[in-house]
Amino acid sequence: MDSPLKAGRAALLSVVLLIALAGPAAASPPVVLAKVKPWHWWLAPVLGVSFLGLLFMMIVGYVVKVVMLKYGVKVGRKTT
Repeated sequence: MDSPLKAGRAALLSVVLLIALAGPAAASPPVVLAKVKPWHWWLAPVLGVSFLGLLFMMIVGYVVKVVMLKYGVKVGRKTT
């Protein structure tokens, strides 16, 4: 079994490594984001359209599964 002392040492070591390795990144000069065109500019329209499609499907599903059953409208295949 691991003792609490080993877990504490591991946590302390991870914090020390995080601080030591993050130091060079903080020392670099700041980058002006307005000058650099981001590579992920196309991601916003894709996520927006996906969200609208999901919202539309959820509304249609709610109407079919809840509202139409409330008023007695059956949707689906007709049995023969």
